[in-house]
Amino acid sequence: MPVIDAPPTPAISFAPGGRYVALLHHEAHPPVAMLARPYLALAGLRVDQHLGARRRVRRTGRLSALRVSDGQERFLNLPDGAQLGSPVWAPDGRRLAVTADRADGVGLWLADAETGEVTEVAGLTVCDVLGGDPSGGSGTFRWSRDGRSLLVLAVPQRREPLGEPAPEPRIEETSGRLSQLATYQDLLRTSTDEDRFQALATSVPCRIDLVSGERTELGPPGLYYGLIDSPDGTHLLVQYLQRPFSFLVPWFWFARKAEVWRADGGAATVVADLPVSDAVPRQGVPTGP
Repeated sequence: MPVIDAPPTPAISFAPGGRYVALLHHEAHPPVAMLARPYLALAGLRVDQHLGARRRVRRTGRLSALRVSDGQERFLNLPDGAQLGSPVWAPDGRRLAVTADRADGVGLWLADAETGEVTEVAGLTVCDVLGGDPSGGSGTFRWSRDGRSLLVLAVPQRREPLGEPAPEPRIEETSGRLSQLATYQDLLRTSTDEDRFQALATSVPCRIDLVSGERTELGPPGLYYGLIDSPDGTHLLVQYLQRPFSFLVPWFWFARKAEVWRADGGAATVVADLPVSDAVPRQGVPTGP
């Protein structure tokens, strides 16, 4: 087989406790149809508006679980041909969760590495726009500390229509001040861009009980990008964007707020309320908390 067509080395994710390893298998080259899908360039992101998620440029269709003790590898029976996200292990080191693209949005699946049993979380569509990689400090979903529930940024049941862009002038303005700001691509340019970004990036923070399947909304729809529970499970650190947006910097420098909520979503305490950070020099950081 030519080297250029050889399958890439799978991405690996070790389970807590070291009993299992998840292997995420990529194709050597993405299909032309994937790269040809239309997208919107908004706030430093490229968003597939029909999928309601970030644009996919790498084909990932298979996920397997390797048992370390004897090297047995089991491929999980996820939807055939689905585009998969990065797997996230439960604290018990046996269960994992992974996103899979559907025709109407991004679904969430649960798998048992020991039995190979796979089930979809019913009635849930994940908002995969601002969350980024769920294995990091924030993401579209994460396991609770006790492994009994999932914290998810879900698509609102009634999403605002994007609408067609209306003719409007493109205006560029200079502030007359020196700046060491880096140059970014795919920024917002018009008021229509602002409205489309808000519609596509709006999510609802939810808790999914894995025993009953009950879905509890923890707060109102908003531009959330972080939902992390405290080590004792009694509180949540919630991060979200707010207007005004900016035409100079990507979304992560927009006006943003960090709050501490109770685990049930009540009684917010503001940790930081930051304005648009459009004057941060290269390799610099915003002032404030």
